[in-house]
Amino acid sequence: MPKAAAVTPFALSLQKAGLGVRLSMVMFALSALFLWSLVLQAPLRFGLAKAHLDALIYLPKLLLLAAIVFLPLLRPRTSPPALMVSALAVLYLVWGAANLPSLEQAVFGLWVLVPLLFGLWAGSMVRPELWGRLFLSLFIVAALGVFLNLFIHYPWIGQTLDLLGKQIEVSRQWSAFGIDRYAGFARASFNAASELLLFGIMLVVLLKRRSMKLLVWLITGAGIALTTSKGALGAWLVVSMYFAGGALLRWPRYWIQLWLLAFTLILLAMILMPLSSLWVHYDPNLHGYLNKFLFASFGERLDWMWPDSLHLLNLDGAWHWWVGRGLGGIGAAQQYFEPARYLAGDNLFVYVTVYVGLPVALLLFAALWWRVVRLTLASNAVAWRLPVILALVAYGVVMNGVEEDLLVFFWGLVLSMPNRAGSRGKGRISK
Repeated sequence: MPKAAAVTPFALSLQKAGLGVRLSMVMFALSALFLWSLVLQAPLRFGLAKAHLDALIYLPKLLLLAAIVFLPLLRPRTSPPALMVSALAVLYLVWGAANLPSLEQAVFGLWVLVPLLFGLWAGSMVRPELWGRLFLSLFIVAALGVFLNLFIHYPWIGQTLDLLGKQIEVSRQWSAFGIDRYAGFARASFNAASELLLFGIMLVVLLKRRSMKLLVWLITGAGIALTTSKGALGAWLVVSMYFAGGALLRWPRYWIQLWLLAFTLILLAMILMPLSSLWVHYDPNLHGYLNKFLFASFGERLDWMWPDSLHLLNLDGAWHWWVGRGLGGIGAAQQYFEPARYLAGDNLFVYVTVYVGLPVALLLFAALWWRVVRLTLASNAVAWRLPVILALVAYGVVMNGVEEDLLVFFWGLVLSMPNRAGSRGKGRISK
């Protein structure tokens, strides 16, 4: 019997390359399925509820969870952020299970982080800069959902369903100062705003024709305005200045450096404003309809949402400021398992601090700042990272960002994604 041929290093590298290609295709398929499930969340929930298949809406996210379990086994080499965040998630899951009223509350906190963990682990295997057709399709459907909502009252608006003894919203029906907040095909208006914002950013970077870039960005702004999501609109204005100035100046290096400074200042505002509310009493009373419409919710965050959320760390002993409450200690997990203490946080730093404690939160945000600056200043930086980061951070000042699946998915991608050779400036608005 002839001996089996030895596997040469070259053959082994080909095998690994083949596995890498197949994994990349699988990760793209899972990402696309997940993104479509978000864009069509409301009609899917409504239809599945009618067919008594309510739980199937969670299948795309369950597939992401399965991928998180197997990816470390298939690709042991991964980005440091994936390893660090995964280790912290396990640690604070255990702490949350021991510290919070129920194990289910801590597990739900982990469930919230699934898109983040998937983005961190899969980010090094996918290339969102090649997802132009996917982003265009998602953007068109999300925009149509919002604009048609002006004329059509969708049957799923305001509907709820019961799942495992919990009441779940199909699509939120609400208004701001008598003005309807249109959600389109999303579960809530702010979900639709996030979809338009992030898909719009990616298209502005990836599309080649200036006219198409401008059209997409104007549709993005108009759609966000219809959702009356002021945090997303503020992020859209910030990124608009980034795009417009870059196009006029032809993207000099100092323009990127200037916006890294802006990123730093926004990040500091995200941290310092909520902390200041612990000592400074801000008057939430505003005069004038326009001021109330634009800034009333921000005043409420300063007046009670941020300080009350941070004071969750005092309820069971002030030492929780050092160690946090664990996963599930704030937000949606409370809403289902600790409703008497439920607070949304409405700020990324506040949310993370209640989870892990103040010292670790500060270290995580310092690490975030360093990674963004280092990757952005690299000569081969991907062009879409900085505008996406600017949008996520600006939005994160007034929204926790962790519980919105699309936002946290993009957080995972931008933090794990390696730079690509020769990619700086590719697809920028000046093209």
